[in-house]
Amino acid sequence: MAEYHVRVHPRVGSQLARHAEFIARVSRSAAQRFRSDFAETLRRMQDNPYQFPVCDDPNLPAGFYRKVLFGTWYKAIFYIEDQNVFVDAVADCRSEEQVF
Repeated sequence: MAEYHVRVHPRVGSQLARHAEFIARVSRSAAQRFRSDFAETLRRMQDNPYQFPVCDDPNLPAGFYRKVLFGTWYKAIFYIEDQNVFVDAVADCRSEEQVF
């Protein structure tokens, strides 16, 4: 039984779609794995979001956000309030340009 409620910001949907489209240009099966890896990441957040490290990005408030790597090259940024986990962004870690 999940202890935490995961809430995904609406912009994350468009970020995921962009990343999946990029991956699908190379391999549809890789794009499907990307989607299933993200779904598994959300499930793990429901179980225990504190298992993931604090995000050390100097552009974000220190100690507030956490990060989880998934799908080999991608990072989800989230924070925890009470029993809620708020996913704010998904970024491609290969790129220097990251939009949060």
